Amino acid sequence: MPQVNPHPPPSQLVSLFSGDEGRGNDIFDSDELVLASPAKWYYPRHPHPLTTPQTHASRLSPGILTNILQYLSSPGDIYNALLVSRSWCECSVELLWDRPSIPDLNTLIKIMEIISREEPTFTYAQFIRRLNFVRVGSDMSDGIFSRLAPCTRLERLTLAGCSKLSDDVIALTVPFFPNLFSIDLSGVESVADRTVFALANSCRKLQGVNLLDCRRVTSSSLCALADGCPVFRRIRLSGLVDLTDEPVSALAMKSSLLLEIDLNGCKKLSDRAVRDIWTHSHNMRELRLSHCVELTNLAFPAPQNIHNLPPGPSSLPQSADSTRQPASDLPPLRLSHPFEHLRMLDLTSCSNITDDAIEGIVAASPRLRNLVLSKCRQLTDRAVESISLLGKRLHSLHLSHAYSITDQSIKTLSRSCTRLRYIDLDGEYFY
Repeated sequence: MPQVNPHPPPSQLVSLFSGDEGRGNDIFDSDELVLASPAKWYYPRHPHPLTTPQTHASRLSPGILTNILQYLSSPGDIYNALLVSRSWCECSVELLWDRPSIPDLNTLIKIMEIISREEPTFTYAQFIRRLNFVRVGSDMSDGIFSRLAPCTRLERLTLAGCSKLSDDVIALTVPFFPNLFSIDLSGVESVADRTVFALANSCRKLQGVNLLDCRRVTSSSLCALADGCPVFRRIRLSGLVDLTDEPVSALAMKSSLLLEIDLNGCKKLSDRAVRDIWTHSHNMRELRLSHCVELTNLAFPAPQNIHNLPPGPSSLPQSADSTRQPASDLPPLRLSHPFEHLRMLDLTSCSNITDDAIEGIVAASPRLRNLVLSKCRQLTDRAVESISLLGKRLHSLHLSHAYSITDQSIKTLSRSCTRLRYIDLDGEYFY
């Protein structure tokens, strides 16, 4: 156990923040840190104000100084500002503790010791907004994680690969983070419904969650998450092989701001859930449905040449899942307006879809940039001709193992999609 000075000044803590870990690794875009006022000393060391020479720097108001210091991106520069004076220290220490770098176990232990002190120099735990434990995932334990409870202003938490954490301890700790709006639990196989229920009940501001390969999570807790967190923007449920339609439909209907949903490998999903995404998630940018083997053409917008259903906001009844029509009895899906924000669609190994589905998708989402159709073996030249209508907007196309495609449609594609940067035709037999 490393020995730490019981009352180190803030200037001695710079080694904890020498890196830039955590920047750009979140599951959604970064936001700037906003400081309302300078930090307050936890324990006043002097009964009377200290007298310092009057310089131009010392005359700056705390608000102006704080706004200036926020433009410093290097922890070393913030550290140098912290050493200028007592007032500069108050304005810069929170910037230094905003996202501490945690490269190894020793650094993690030091941070835990500092935020757990009874009388620290500052309330350091209140300054922490982002924590990324990727580099120490194998060393994270329940005892260490539970000591994060004082970090009540935490906004982003990355626990990817922290396989030793238990579902019970995570569920007991996350209620202390009411401001949390991003959590990454990918690879934490112990995570189950208790943690998801805790997030739904305590973290109402949650906008992004990554539950990759958290196979113990069931549909019931995800329905509660959809009810408790209405401002979702990104959710990743890849690898949840027992996921059913109900939580996906709930997310689509109740999270109007949803931008990205990852359902790769959710093999029990049927057409109904995907139809709800097309009908309600008008801001969707990325839709990943690879290996959802039950999907058929009815999951996607119908081609324009099918006229047996009038256009409308939804072709599904708005009742509970138990009262819906069987997937085989669903009518063709018509949308009242195009899916203009969709940029990425992954349908790898959705082997039941045909040319009609691709025609409807292209008509409904004319701004697609990345389209993945690998191992969609029923596609023919007609699907490629529909894709050609995307023109210069298409940047990447995956068509491997679609054996019925010929060189004639590929020529048409090359003439129409002049900004195509990548195309995968592995396994094709052209003639």
